[in-house]
Amino acid sequence: MNYPVWEVPMGGGVLMALVSVLHVFVAHLAVGGGLWLVLAERAARRRGDAALLALVKSQSRAFLLLTLVFGAITGVGIWTTAALISPQSLVALIRAYVWGWAMEWVFFIVEIAAALVYWYGWERLDERTHRTVGWIYFVAAYVSLVIINGIVTFMLTPGGWLENREFWTGFFNPTYWPSLALRSAAAAAQAGLFVLVTAAFLKRGDARAADAAAWATRRGALWVAAGVAAFAVCLLWYRSALTGAIPDWADLAAGAIPVLPRVVTVMWAGAAASFLLALWPLAAPRRWHPAGAVLLTAAALVLFFGGEWVREAARKPYTIHGYLYTTGLRVDQEPEIAAAGVTAFTRWRDPASATPAERGRDLYRAWCLPCHTRDGYNAMRPFLSHRTEAEIADFLPRLQHMRARMPAWHGDAAETADLAAFLAADADRGDAVFPADPVAAGRLAWDAHCGTCHTLDDYRALRPSLAGSSREDLEAMLDALPDLAAEMPAYGGDPVERGHLLDFLTGAAGADPDRSAE
Repeated sequence: MNYPVWEVPMGGGVLMALVSVLHVFVAHLAVGGGLWLVLAERAARRRGDAALLALVKSQSRAFLLLTLVFGAITGVGIWTTAALISPQSLVALIRAYVWGWAMEWVFFIVEIAAALVYWYGWERLDERTHRTVGWIYFVAAYVSLVIINGIVTFMLTPGGWLENREFWTGFFNPTYWPSLALRSAAAAAQAGLFVLVTAAFLKRGDARAADAAAWATRRGALWVAAGVAAFAVCLLWYRSALTGAIPDWADLAAGAIPVLPRVVTVMWAGAAASFLLALWPLAAPRRWHPAGAVLLTAAALVLFFGGEWVREAARKPYTIHGYLYTTGLRVDQEPEIAAAGVTAFTRWRDPASATPAERGRDLYRAWCLPCHTRDGYNAMRPFLSHRTEAEIADFLPRLQHMRARMPAWHGDAAETADLAAFLAADADRGDAVFPADPVAAGRLAWDAHCGTCHTLDDYRALRPSLAGSSREDLEAMLDALPDLAAEMPAYGGDPVERGHLLDFLTGAAGADPDRSAE
């Protein structure tokens, strides 16, 4: 770690996503799988099916290893990664919900103890006691979900907590109930996935074992199909709650955050693939194959990653929406920072910084690094390679007008110049070479200058205002951008880039729309 700033090449947000989504994926299994084991054990004992009981016992061992070992390790990984990436955010969450975390940890301890007793009690406990332990595990796991759901949804839609700071106001926030329904459906689907994966890889010896595997496979497929269908219905409820809780949600969905519409599409594709793949073992459980289990797991991961990504994208640039930025700055501190300058709030500044670029490096680490990388996710170098230092200094005070819901930059003229000097020096000018393909070159020029704030047909659509314009009209428009709106920066591209951009805008103004440029 490059103390005191952790600059992860892939991006802190991406690392956090990899750790947390895998944990959340297994955590939902820990809830739904506990219910499956209890119900399947009861069915096996009522049927007097020794082969099915043996199958459930073997599943409980895999369940224990996956949820308690992998789940616990990744759970600790979330806290460690969050503490390194955004300590201010973690402190804010602990201060606001320390009793919530405490309650969740108590139920988590009960959950761990019950899971261990359940596994080691197969031969030591009577049937009724053993199932009672299983129910204790499931209830503890579900209550953990109930508590964590309140804290996670609070981060996106704190609602009235922003005014009264009351625990239960933030806990039962506008998206609490639809999110709990979503996660409950996901837990059921995860349990079904677990059954299908374990059943697919089990060795089926005699006919009784094959019958037991077929019984479990068909019911696991039913859990997946029903869980995904319920998830889709609850997702519509959740979207409605988001629309009411986040005033600019319609803009976000229309492309204010460019990646969001694409991720929503990916999420729905994962849901559709999961549902369709579940039909195979539902219709022909004896022909269920390990390859199908792998494909279904991949589809479920796509669904989970998409869903968590949508939630995180909708929350940016905040850690706690409307209260705390990802940079660690509270919203109520903005007037103070606007008056004092960002340098006064920049932690761990290097006192030996002498040049503008060196001073700008510290500003970059404090105010850009929490959301951006240089070459990875939300990369800055490819974007900056098409801008001069003067252009960078010109658009920094206009960040809040960009598409990506950027927070305002509160630096004074000197701080802006320092940050611009670092960003310009850090940019890879080799990326400034335009491709030979004219269409690709025009699209790149659009992305570098116009696409940062506009789309052609959706959010802040430009095509209607371009319609019917000649190339000469567009040239005049480029020369007069600051006169069109105070938020518009002056165009500073070189003649080659200007030509590519004019080619693109001329095409957009005609009858051949190119929506792929968005």
